[in-house]
Amino acid sequence: MRPESLRNKQEFDKVFDNGKRYHGEMMTAVIAKTTGPAKLGIIVSRKYGGAVARNRIKRKIREAFRAIADTLTGIEFVIMPKEQSKRAKMPEILTDLSNIILKADIK
Repeated sequence: MRPESLRNKQEFDKVFDNGKRYHGEMMTAVIAKTTGPAKLGIIVSRKYGGAVARNRIKRKIREAFRAIADTLTGIEFVIMPKEQSKRAKMPEILTDLSNIILKADIK
């Protein structure tokens, strides 16, 4: 796995228990404050589509996260894409993720 990833159920559960939900146009994020580097976990349901569609959106979200991760520390994210994100281009996903971070008032 990637070093900036949430890796197991306990890490995901910790974010869900201690975090707050924020909704964007294309995704919902649960954000929890912690110590250390920013970490990302992505949950994509099977009803989203086949494996190819699910992996494609995960790649796009990971890339958007990498673009802004340098400015974030002590934050853990769990991202759940919505149906609208299937047709989204990379800049739209980056904008939506940035808007969620602004809503969460993370610096």
